[in-house]
Amino acid sequence: MSYPKAKASRAENELATILWSLGYAAVRGPSSGGGVKRRFQPDLVALKEGKILVFEVKMGREGEPVYLESSQVLGLTEFSRRSGGLAFIAVRLRGEGWRFHSLERLETTRGGNFKLERPESGLKIRDLEEALFPKTEKLSKFMV
Repeated sequence: MSYPKAKASRAENELATILWSLGYAAVRGPSSGGGVKRRFQPDLVALKEGKILVFEVKMGREGEPVYLESSQVLGLTEFSRRSGGLAFIAVRLRGEGWRFHSLERLETTRGGNFKLERPESGLKIRDLEEALFPKTEKLSKFMV
């Protein structure tokens, strides 16, 4: 499913605002301009407490796969490698909020591109936050 650029930009801005409210420094990557064809620029980069998160932002619906071009996934992988960041596919599900997927969740299509079969199964923002910045301590810490 293809979405107009304005809708995609709104989704990217929405996610940047959410991440900013959670204490991240977040910036959207420009989608056009000099050099974009020669190097990959992610949709969004967020930094917090020394962690770098790199996002490709997609929109979708519960129960429908989300497709990604191989160039997007390979570019995201390379940007993540160069920055030392963690790469995620962030999916804005209509009426369901955001879900976050690691690249390992992607499946290859027959055409050599990628898809998320069940975008609704990704982490919610609070789960992503807990995975990155645990607020609870493991019981073993208190054992002698």
